[in-house]
Amino acid sequence: MITQILFEIPAAYEAAVKAGSLVQIGGLLKNAATGQIVAHLQESGLAHSLISTAVAGAASPLKLAADVMNVGSGVYTAVQVTQLKSMIASLQSLQIATLGVSLVGLGVTVAGFIYMHKRFNSLDGRIDKLIASVHTGFESQREAALRAHMSQVKGLVKRAKQAPTLSRPEREYSRIAEDFSEQASHFEGELEFLIKVEGKVNVELFWQLAQVLTLCNSIRIDCRIRTNELRNAREIAESVANDYQMLFDQLTPGSFQASEGEGAVVAKTIRDITDAAATKPYLIEYLRTQRYDGREYLDRLENETQSPLLMLRVL
Repeated sequence: MITQILFEIPAAYEAAVKAGSLVQIGGLLKNAATGQIVAHLQESGLAHSLISTAVAGAASPLKLAADVMNVGSGVYTAVQVTQLKSMIASLQSLQIATLGVSLVGLGVTVAGFIYMHKRFNSLDGRIDKLIASVHTGFESQREAALRAHMSQVKGLVKRAKQAPTLSRPEREYSRIAEDFSEQASHFEGELEFLIKVEGKVNVELFWQLAQVLTLCNSIRIDCRIRTNELRNAREIAESVANDYQMLFDQLTPGSFQASEGEGAVVAKTIRDITDAAATKPYLIEYLRTQRYDGREYLDRLENETQSPLLMLRVL
């Protein structure tokens, strides 16, 4: 396995993106003239640490962005606030208009299982309250089934968080990936149901369920990378990208119970999610062909303390 991983900071590419010689597609930067992939945009563990509190209470992409931009000193240090605003500036300079991509994973999602555990605990509580207060066609049997699956996912996230302490964590990661596949299928079905219910989609419930779905898929891909099953990880990522396209492409700003402005932000965010998912297999294939060690790659990102966002330069 190759251990020298060539990371750079996004600022190295900003001028080329502004000039139009590089274009951003999902988590990729491409040469505008040749179409060649130049770099893959990645979150570091620092990014997850910085945004975890803001994400926990966010009801929608619009509110989430506002929460991140307006974090107070009581939650973050001055250095952390600076780092957050630097991350947002980098996303904007690379022509990523919303925070939707960064919060579900650019390229490969760094599991950051402690962060994921905190995030899921918040989602669990919000969805439970939403189902109880919003008429969505959930009969009692389906409501109970959804709560059961939420509990199962919560347990899986906890297992993923504890897996590194095992003498052979690879086996546990493989089992977790298999179990998350089943959970992702369930929540995809719930989203399909919510979208098909007569009338406009409740934007808050949609966003919470979408976060659980993307969390499930992100961790299952992450676990496969950690076990160096990169061919399988790429195949899963391709399947996830196709599923998101089928699920989300039908949605427009007018599909949601929201103001015109918020509906537009939600629609843009799910397009970002779909684009990021479509580019994820390219990154995984690059990791495989360069013979990077998957676990070391993710550990390197998680242990980054200086930059919330990094670029993996393509040789």
